[in-house]
Order: sequence, then C-alpha cells, then structure tokens
Amino acid sequence: MKDYLCVLTVLAVFGWQLQLANSSCNLCQASNDVACINQTAYRMCFGRETPSQDQIFNCPDGLVCTDKPQICFQRSETPASCGDTDSCGRCNANNVFACTSRTTFAFCFGATTPTTVNGTCPVGRFCDASTADICVAKPTPNSIICHLD
Repeated sequence: MKDYLCVLTVLAVFGWQLQLANSSCNLCQASNDVACINQTAYRMCFGRETPSQDQIFNCPDGLVCTDKPQICFQRSETPASCGDTDSCGRCNANNVFACTSRTTFAFCFGATTPTTVNGTCPVGRFCDASTADICVAKPTPNSIICHLD
C-alpha cells in the first residue's frame, strides 16, 4: 500500500509539471483558430499568428477554453489549454501574497486584495500560493499556481 501511494504521489507531481509546461495563454491554436486568454475566455485568430484584440468570447458556465475543435469543453473531461487562472491575483490563505503569473507575485500585507508591491521569482522557481515560501522549485499535488506567462 505504501508503494502504491508513493507512485501516485510521483505521478501527481509529474502531472503538475506537465501542466506547467503545456499551459499557453494568448497563443493562437491551430486546432481551433482561437487563443485562450484564461480558463474560460478566448479571442479569435482568423488564420493569423496573433489573436484579434477586437472581441473577447466567453465559454458557457461549466466549460473551459481548450485546444479542441469545439473550443469550449467540459471542465471535468478536458483541461483548459491556458491552465488554471482562477487563483491569479488572489491573496493566499494567510493574506500574505498573491501569485500574479507563474513567476511574479504581489504582497497582500494582511488584506484580501494584493497591493502594488510586486516581486519576481528567481530563475527556475515559480509562485505557489499554497506555500509560505512564495517561490518554489517543484510543484506538489496541493500547489496553487497562476498559469499566466
């Protein structure tokens, strides 16, 4: 049983690392010609390499923006192609800091909204709102990561 739990933990951490590497926001996707700008919103690309800035579209409730031809898909069946952005700019549980991107953060100083006092993680580290360390080298199954570049 102990070996089974160890394997599950390793797989979960590996999965988080893959999600960190594969999340891409505001990039045109060849599969559906849109650029997801967060978990649920997207812009049209119209065959160009850069998304049109004219209009933002939102997926219906319960659906996320994906790289699938349908654009919006069930959250439970397909991960958002832009990654988790729900936690971006939200102060952590202790109201110490908020991750504003994968590698940047803002201090909250006890408030529920971040201040304009910002910081950047060292190279090779990313912001994790689930830990008091702010910038960490490896994700855990409990990591809270802002998947914005």
